[in-house]
Amino acid sequence: MLEAYKKQFLSPKVQFIVISEKGDILDSDDVLFPFKKEKNIIHCHPFFESVIPLLNHTENSLSFSCVHIGEKICDINCKTFRDQDPLIIIHDLTDHYQSLQTVTQKRNETVIESEILTLHNTYLQEKEAFKRTFIANFSHEIRNPLTGVFSFTEMLEKTSLSDEQYDLVEVVKALCQDLNIMINDILDLSKIEVGKFAVKNEIFNFTELLETTDFIYGTKARQKKLQFRMHVDKKLPKYIEGDKTRIKQVLTNVIENAIKFTEEGHIDLYVKLNHKRANKVNIQFEITDTGIGIPKKHINDIFTSFTQVHKDNKYSGTGLGLTIVKNLVTLMQGEIAVESEPGKGTSIKFNLRLKFPINYKEPQKKDRDDNKVLFNPKKKHNILLVEDNKISQIIVLKILSSQGAFYLDIAENGQQAMERVEETQYDLILLDIRLPDVTGYELAPVIRSLPEKKYAKIPIVALSGSLMGDNKTKYKKSAMNDVLQKPFQEQQLLKTLHKFLK
Repeated sequence: MLEAYKKQFLSPKVQFIVISEKGDILDSDDVLFPFKKEKNIIHCHPFFESVIPLLNHTENSLSFSCVHIGEKICDINCKTFRDQDPLIIIHDLTDHYQSLQTVTQKRNETVIESEILTLHNTYLQEKEAFKRTFIANFSHEIRNPLTGVFSFTEMLEKTSLSDEQYDLVEVVKALCQDLNIMINDILDLSKIEVGKFAVKNEIFNFTELLETTDFIYGTKARQKKLQFRMHVDKKLPKYIEGDKTRIKQVLTNVIENAIKFTEEGHIDLYVKLNHKRANKVNIQFEITDTGIGIPKKHINDIFTSFTQVHKDNKYSGTGLGLTIVKNLVTLMQGEIAVESEPGKGTSIKFNLRLKFPINYKEPQKKDRDDNKVLFNPKKKHNILLVEDNKISQIIVLKILSSQGAFYLDIAENGQQAMERVEETQYDLILLDIRLPDVTGYELAPVIRSLPEKKYAKIPIVALSGSLMGDNKTKYKKSAMNDVLQKPFQEQQLLKTLHKFLK
């Protein structure tokens, strides 16, 4: 029985061939290949042409692996003897090599895929690093002239202007604010994408925020001959705890969009209390308009970066507003939904989970003049401004000279700054982050390391056109006390100085 199974299932895998020293076939069992006797083995396959000369120079044997003969893949052993003719043994290992090739191919494919993934990740990291660097540089450079426009329009407002001139200045300021919003949108989106965007909670007057919103957009709507109507739930708490700036940013982007895409009719803002438990509150916002609407197939596209559903040049913009809105609502643990019909308008609804303070004492109101910072002209302060931008130099000079309480020195690079610091005792240093020869992060620690103790305590305030990827901790690690972001207004600069020069 066993012999019958062997004959049925065991296929011969080895062929033996006896040859002469010249390569003539003396005998072959032809198990694998039909080799005719008396024929020279060189003529059977080109491989043997290189083997025969070697047989005359070896005493034992030669082995060759993975030799392709016909459709078979073989290992070949050539044995020589002193008193006998050479023997060639051919092992058919086709199945083995094909299996090994499959395993090797899979392994190579895995290695290649791993390398591709590594290269792809490296590319994405380099792309992200380039994007962040580009945005940071772009923001810094564009904020310098923007700071100039902001500041000079403020100065211009204080001069004797006709009503028409004053209105023109207000238009310039409004355009600057729009540009600043676009820059902030780009930076905010970049920070959200890399997970460096944080929501800051504080207690603020929610009623006051809504009243300001009503006033601003009531005015804007009237300029387009539209109506802006607010519907506020009387059960809403007056004070809530949340990120006031981001809530305002969400409302601003959505309402601005509604006004932009509405030619006639009205925009309505509904603010409703969903529920209130303990010190937590869920507030629903809904902004509806009678504008041009959005086709159903494009509704989800409005939340995609740099995407504009309406391609008409009449509706300008970056396509970032609603992308920012969706990300901000998500960060504040809220949800957002859109309903729209072409020609009939759009409704954007979102809810926010916030807190409200229990037993909160309302702060006393201050007069507007109380918020203004004024310095005593009898007490002079020595200030060093390290800034290479001429416009920024003039702005700081104009603001400080209006107070009559400062002496200002200007250095345009790191080397000049070190020379000034070693020559003069300063009460405060305003340090631009990007200088021609060094960064503020590098220069501040060098100033601190000077041998005299006075340098260790001198306040250093950074001037930055971009806080992308930066935060208070980074500035503090670089030995700076505070940071002022461009474009800054007169009172922002004075308040920052007052904090360290009381």
